[in-house]
Amino acid sequence: MKPRNSARPTRLASRHISDLTPRQRQVLELLVRQFLATARPVASQALAVEGGFAWAPATLRQAMNELEDLGLLEQPHAAAGRVPTDRGYRLFVDALEAPLLLSSDERETIDRVLDASARDVEQILTQVSRVLAELSAQVGFALAPALDDAELSGLELVPLAARRALLVLALGDGPVRPVTVELESPLGRDELARVASLLRERLLGHTLREVRRRLAGDEALVRDGAVALVAAAVQTAIAFAGRPGVFVGGTVHVARHPEFREAQSLRTVLDLIDRSEPWRDLVHGELPGLAVTIGREHGRPEWAHLSLVSFRLPGPGDASIGLLGPRRMDYARAMGLVDYIGRRLPSYL
Repeated sequence: MKPRNSARPTRLASRHISDLTPRQRQVLELLVRQFLATARPVASQALAVEGGFAWAPATLRQAMNELEDLGLLEQPHAAAGRVPTDRGYRLFVDALEAPLLLSSDERETIDRVLDASARDVEQILTQVSRVLAELSAQVGFALAPALDDAELSGLELVPLAARRALLVLALGDGPVRPVTVELESPLGRDELARVASLLRERLLGHTLREVRRRLAGDEALVRDGAVALVAAAVQTAIAFAGRPGVFVGGTVHVARHPEFREAQSLRTVLDLIDRSEPWRDLVHGELPGLAVTIGREHGRPEWAHLSLVSFRLPGPGDASIGLLGPRRMDYARAMGLVDYIGRRLPSYL
């Protein structure tokens, strides 16, 4: 989006909404809301009709010019109205008194989804990403924490077929993590039970990082033929269980946004959805709680057209949930959804 050519100097944006005059604040808020609803640049005449102002369009144009000088609005081309800049969105978001309160039906829907999820972290986070997407028409995501430092508190091996078993891991007081393991040779139910008992004896109380080392070097495990047969598969499964996971829902909503119809913008979003690595860089903030990152605040040019509303969960690791969409996002609603689920979720993990 190219800024309007102007002979007027552009000053740095005000840091706080309180630095603006009452008229500037009112015009900025209404223009942002109108642009969020229509996805079209907002002209002074349309703003006058929508806002019911007693001010003449010329007065509104003057206020919009002032906001443009402050770096809060820009004009795509000379004949268009204005749209918010990243700074304009930032002041709008910072001026929101609180995340939007969800309706009772929405809260009940979320609570029902969480209550119906088994105590399995992948299932819970998959459902969270989906319900966020469904209620916002954005891309929902959930990032599972890296669990290498989590303590192994339970282990079971359940036979599924002659050479396949379900490894069920319990980590601390959190949910279980089931992983299917493939065995090089068949083992019966009784032998699997004996192997599981020996593994519990030698591995419980240790972190997953320590467990992997013990599986490779503990003589009591290595010299047992049945355990040695299972160890490689279990080691791979534990490495998988301990790594961070990314769960994305609502990819169908990408096509709804005009901002993603341009090929490069669409490619960036689809690349994010398809790969897990960039999400750790995308989610900012070290402290638990709600955060909003807008456009160029991401620090990477390819993400300058994206906004992120995220909630970092308390506890070890970097578990987060949130919504990804264009900068033209209903921030109040997105913040309300992410904040409600983010506060509810720790009791299920």
